[in-house]
Amino acid sequence: MVQAIVRRCGKIGFLVTLAIAVVLATACGPGSRQTGDSPADPLSAADRGEGPAKQIGVAPFELRTQYTDPYSRELMQSYVLGAIRTECPGIYFVQPADREYPEVLRNLPRLESGDLDNLQAAIAGRQLGLSALMVGTLTSVGTEEKDWGIWFLKQSRHYVRVQVLIEIYDTETATKLVDEVAARQVRIDAADLAMIERKDRIDSGFVEEVLEIISQKIDDDICEAIDELSWKSYVLSVDTEALWIASGSRSGLQPGQVLEVFNSNAVMQGYGGHRYF
Repeated sequence: MVQAIVRRCGKIGFLVTLAIAVVLATACGPGSRQTGDSPADPLSAADRGEGPAKQIGVAPFELRTQYTDPYSRELMQSYVLGAIRTECPGIYFVQPADREYPEVLRNLPRLESGDLDNLQAAIAGRQLGLSALMVGTLTSVGTEEKDWGIWFLKQSRHYVRVQVLIEIYDTETATKLVDEVAARQVRIDAADLAMIERKDRIDSGFVEEVLEIISQKIDDDICEAIDELSWKSYVLSVDTEALWIASGSRSGLQPGQVLEVFNSNAVMQGYGGHRYF
């Protein structure tokens, strides 16, 4: 490893002056600045000596079911991401509501199978100085019928059931850190069921009620996985005397801090066409 001294150079990035020459290059680009309704700036934690703040890039949540209206996707993103942000204090989330939200996060690369290209997605995240990428999906919305009661007193009850999937990918290794499925249901009456069957669609109002419950039950494993990540940044460019990294004051870096530089570009082939660092 090679030690490097950080000194301020502009608002977004930091220039790192090497103690010795480094042969290291990573295809990277500068990140964006977050604006709009956001949690408190995590730099206060860094200023207290708790280390640089980790940044998580959030891709626009996806909708994989045609049994509800498109607004359900926005509701999922609002409720679920809001709950995760609350449960993971001190983390800086780069989210779709940001004014300068990176375009690459809107269209993450895919394999021919349609699955996320985890390696290219990790490279994109490195270019933005992200520790991880979060992908949320509304995977299923439907109705269920269940028997309730005992023996001759049994009666049928109907429910709207919603299932969501949260995936988090590490930009250092391109591996999946979290694969969290959460599903809940709410009871509906006969009139609600008749309306759903007539429209052949579940309105977002029913979905919102379930999403509110799901957001309150999001597993702590998500925040634990993020907390276990060590802070890292990635090289933007390098010459004989200095290099640029994809982090700066927003991450809590301070002039005079010492970083270690190492190579993390070796790639190995995995199952199903996936590749990893």
